Amino acid sequence: MCVPTNAIESSFEGVVSMVFATNQISFIDDELPPKVREHTLPMHIVVKCEDTIISRALVDNGLGLNVCPMSTIERLNVDSYLIYPTTMIIKAFDGILQEVQGEIELAIGIGLRSFMVNFQVIKVDSPYNMIPGRPWPHAAGVVASTLHRRFKFPFKD
Repeated sequence: MCVPTNAIESSFEGVVSMVFATNQISFIDDELPPKVREHTLPMHIVVKCEDTIISRALVDNGLGLNVCPMSTIERLNVDSYLIYPTTMIIKAFDGILQEVQGEIELAIGIGLRSFMVNFQVIKVDSPYNMIPGRPWPHAAGVVASTLHRRFKFPFKD
């Protein structure tokens, strides 16, 4: 938001009140990483899951489900009874059909927030430990910007 230097205090308070009243999430140019227009890098995050720090979680807004490789589930030492069966079969980006081993709901901690996320568990070799797709940010109210390489979400109003 740009406020003229000659703005009087009462009008500035009105602008600030309007911003807070609209409950908006936005990104500004000051948040852009260096050489922003030159990057095509994927957006990774670090999450906490089952008291374990998980790096290389790829935020993929183009994916219609949340994927967790079976290897990650095994590292988390999650009881197999928490994985419930499914008959879902998905087509991977390479066109190969993959049978989903099951689904599991995990608490994912990001910063001071915790989100319950339903993952499809797949036996797949992946450079990523988790791939939260569109369902997670939509349910959590998260707004991602691959240009800014960050995401924002509502926290304490």
